[in-house]
Amino acid sequence: MSHVARGPVVRLMGAALLLSSLCALGPARAVADEPLLGPLMKRWIAEPPMAGNWFGARDVLNEWGIKPSISYATDLMASVAGGQRRGQAYAGQLAVDVTTDLGKLAGLKGLTFDVSGDWASGTDLSRDIGNTFTVAQYFEGTQARLTNMYLKQSLFDGRVDVKGGRFSTGDDFLTSPIDFGFVNEALNPILLAVQQNVPSVTAYPNATWGGSVTTRPAAALSLSAGAFYSDPGLNLLTANGTEFGISSSAGYFVIGEAGYLVNAEKGALGMPGRYRGGAYYDSNQYAPLRNAGRQQTGNQGVYVMGEQMVFREGAPGSATGLSLFGALIYAPQASINPMPWFASAGASYRGLVPGRDRDTAAFALYYGGFSRDLAGHTYELVLEWTYAIAVGRRLTVQPDIQYVINPGGVSSIGNAVVLGVQLAIEF
Repeated sequence: MSHVARGPVVRLMGAALLLSSLCALGPARAVADEPLLGPLMKRWIAEPPMAGNWFGARDVLNEWGIKPSISYATDLMASVAGGQRRGQAYAGQLAVDVTTDLGKLAGLKGLTFDVSGDWASGTDLSRDIGNTFTVAQYFEGTQARLTNMYLKQSLFDGRVDVKGGRFSTGDDFLTSPIDFGFVNEALNPILLAVQQNVPSVTAYPNATWGGSVTTRPAAALSLSAGAFYSDPGLNLLTANGTEFGISSSAGYFVIGEAGYLVNAEKGALGMPGRYRGGAYYDSNQYAPLRNAGRQQTGNQGVYVMGEQMVFREGAPGSATGLSLFGALIYAPQASINPMPWFASAGASYRGLVPGRDRDTAAFALYYGGFSRDLAGHTYELVLEWTYAIAVGRRLTVQPDIQYVINPGGVSSIGNAVVLGVQLAIEF
């Protein structure tokens, strides 16, 4: 990022951190809140849709089965120590989504149509650091994109879902192991290590042609399978989502996943959990890391993920408490996979601060083990501490600290300290 642009970024980060500090004072001090936010501001952030009802248009659209949504999120980050060089960066995404219930609109029961777009902007702070796990979740280049465009049919009272069109693999598979977003991209919106080995795997805001089927033979059990067009020649940072053509030289990506829910039924007394496992295969050609002149067909891997609440505050059904999570990916062909091992573990606590039951404090570590065929590379380890402040129903301010050890798996690059804040708003 240029020196001209750095000043505004620093000022924005300072303002965001100040706002987060004020918010952390909590609603428990109602008298103190009034002069900080004011009645008008408090009503605005508490509005279910922050942009209001569009003079009644939103209600009319919902009656027809049309649900539009607009959101914006930004990461304001600075590398203050270590890495290849110090730097500051802004990354942001403006997303628009329209989901249409064709049952309401056209009498086609259980059928929905989704179309969405995204405008990404900003720069990549990880280029200054030299690390692999992108420190800013919302850096996706500088591109306006068509994201989703698919039909989804629900059958047998919701026990079977069939989906087809353009959507990302990360919409339904390899998703973040908890219902809480970290700022580092290692877990959001997909387990990033898979893309290190299979670059054509798509995650929001990128999409590709594909189809998936999800069945629920029991309330706690789900079985999913998907098949996607896989084009290794497509640059996901510059693709605009209208690359509709299918090349005969490209391959396919198939994936299967099984999921099991614990204490998810209504009225369950135990603490909830979710466990998933799966495997994938990509049919494209891959060059061995030590012999780029050769090619071999196919690449595969397996993964397991899980999260479990271990301590709950309040009555059964309360979301306040401590949860643990973990993820593991193994890609056995180390000769073609730059990162055959990935592991993550961490904890999140919703309502850690008294009077802030909708805030979440979290810690995570991300470990990526590089292939021995990559000379001079060993592992990258990232530690992340973050605190998501729910300012209103649709506004979140999230201060974040990351410590990057062995950036890029290269010991000659100093460990990096990254400070930042993420802002997310839904209109």
